[in-house]
Amino acid sequence: MKSRTFLNSFGLKALVVVVLALLLQPLAYLFIRAGEKSTSEILTLLTRQKTLEVFLTTLLLLVIVVAINVVLGTAMAAGLHYVKIPYPRLFLVASILPLAIPSYVFTYTWKALFPSMQGLWAGAFILALSTMPYMILTVLIAFQKIDLGIIEVGRSLGLSKVALFFRVILPQVRRSISAGALLSGLYVLSDFGAVSLLNVETLTVSISNLFKSSYDRGAASVIGILLFLAAAIFIAFETTLKGRDFETRGNEGFQNSIRRIGSPAHSLITVGVLGSYLICAVLIPFYVLISRFLANPTAVEVTDLITAAAATISVAALGALMAFALSLPLAFLISQGKSGFATTSERLILISHALPGVVVGLALVSFGSRLGSLYQSIYLLAFAYAVLFLAKSVASTSSALALVSPQLKEVAATLGKSRSKIATDVVFPIALPSMSLGVLLVFLTAMKELPATLMLRPTGMDTLATQIWSAASISRFNEAAPYALILVLIAAIPTFILTLPGTAKGTSASEKKVSYL
Repeated sequence: MKSRTFLNSFGLKALVVVVLALLLQPLAYLFIRAGEKSTSEILTLLTRQKTLEVFLTTLLLLVIVVAINVVLGTAMAAGLHYVKIPYPRLFLVASILPLAIPSYVFTYTWKALFPSMQGLWAGAFILALSTMPYMILTVLIAFQKIDLGIIEVGRSLGLSKVALFFRVILPQVRRSISAGALLSGLYVLSDFGAVSLLNVETLTVSISNLFKSSYDRGAASVIGILLFLAAAIFIAFETTLKGRDFETRGNEGFQNSIRRIGSPAHSLITVGVLGSYLICAVLIPFYVLISRFLANPTAVEVTDLITAAAATISVAALGALMAFALSLPLAFLISQGKSGFATTSERLILISHALPGVVVGLALVSFGSRLGSLYQSIYLLAFAYAVLFLAKSVASTSSALALVSPQLKEVAATLGKSRSKIATDVVFPIALPSMSLGVLLVFLTAMKELPATLMLRPTGMDTLATQIWSAASISRFNEAAPYALILVLIAAIPTFILTLPGTAKGTSASEKKVSYL
């Protein structure tokens, strides 16, 4: 009942408005700065050949990477779930491990092996390696939630394995495939490090070049709005494409048994595809990092390494906590039931997720210069992380709160507990483990953020990301190796935790009954 919600709806809406006001400041900055240009100047900038070429390059890169992820990511997720392969748990963890490797580290490791590597297809290759885990993880979780009864009905009607997959299983995970494509696409649109190192001039690179070379913030803001609109259109297209929610769920949310294909041919193909991906995305990067680290003729400054690692962890952790705090009002509002205000706010936050780090950094440099001691402090940098990754925090926090049964809150209310007591004694203890995973995901992503860090870091402070960039951008790969290796190893810890059995309220494969077709 609405009268018994544990937080006041009006108060939540007021807090959400405050959060949105903070969140949309970078976007407001873009329009303010772009407004300094006359209409004719804006049209000239947008219609010049260079801008059109950059926009087309960005669009092609987006389409190529998303297409690769949809096809290969879905296929690998299906293989992990439905095909009998040796050591499936090991393959799963290894397939998600590339989440710990930033795109610019992928680029650094591959360019160390192939110095001439550059161009659109090289960028598509690197970004596909970087974003594939998003598709694998989201689709794999969806496969685990499909009601086995529907699959059995399809089998009883005489459908072959191929027909069963395309006509019964695949339509039920369409929304999850769409979500994975959205995550991958937004990553591509906002990437700066990989495309810069590979000489692929996308909109993010163009914004950075305009800001650095001519210091023309008005022109950079116009291109920033173009990038934002491209991302917003992509989000709208994804929302329309996925259609209504018709994915089915098992009675207990996740399957208690797995029916896997035991065919040697299917197993060989699955292992071959997964193995090829892991060689490119895990083995080669780690081989290059370790070999370059050992071959580095210059002694590693342990003090600099520790200082950069400590700065990386502390700022990323602060940003993750800020994002969590900012996500709570909207997450609580969503958990009380969908409303027009909550839906609109959720979409605004999702659209703000389309703002790349270079745009947020550009905006906060301008606003931050008026904030006195807060400018070039770790707090402003952490706030930038919170703005960039708030959508991830809202999604994970609202999902965690949705796990709390309304009946438990009703019972607590009938026992005389106040709304604040229900929140602290009932809701938070149940939702906290799942919410902490969301904080961990934001922490992992913030550790790898490059453009906003380059723009907003305090004077004299270096993170692992900036140290890697400083060395790799001038092809001093051996000097970048220690920092890259430490960053990947630190990021691997939360990545591994995110793949542990039960983190998605599921059960491990070893706890499920497995049968073979």
